[in-house]
Amino acid sequence: MNWMQPIHHPLRTTLFAILLLAATGSPATAEVTVTMPGPWGDYDETLDDPAKVDATEAFQRFRQQSMQGTSATYRSIEQILRYDAPFAERLPGLAEELARRADDIETWFARETPARDGEPGALPAAWEDPEFSEYKAAYREAAERLQRKVESADDLENEDFQLRATEALNGVRHHCLACHDNYRRR
Repeated sequence: MNWMQPIHHPLRTTLFAILLLAATGSPATAEVTVTMPGPWGDYDETLDDPAKVDATEAFQRFRQQSMQGTSATYRSIEQILRYDAPFAERLPGLAEELARRADDIETWFARETPARDGEPGALPAAWEDPEFSEYKAAYREAAERLQRKVESADDLENEDFQLRATEALNGVRHHCLACHDNYRRR
């Protein structure tokens, strides 16, 4: 038995669709689909429409994506030192990458691009407060200190080394947390 009777009201359905699109916004106006060809076939990826992303927003996104990459590097080191992930041989490359990324911090804040009111991201104080330069320098120094510890290690799996390296890693994290606490809106 069919409890649902088909409804054939094209005008009502069309009106509902128009109202729904007006209420939610048309995804076609904010996004574009780009075909990514390759050896396993063509794949479509939906991206924000470049015509709708201004230079300030692109700069903010660059900073945020760069910081996420830095966080991923930090977390990889953390997994090895704190949780015994079996990749100690990767520590030199990861520590070097973290120090290199720390050098990029000036680039991330080269343009005054605070988050819009109410949105998460960098606060205007990052460009207004002269002390912010000290935070950036201390962060770079902490990352370099970790890199030197790793480079000078005779045995990357030695418990004493891993304890000292974890202390240096904690120093890097301290600077991340302090800066975010003072110069970032969550």
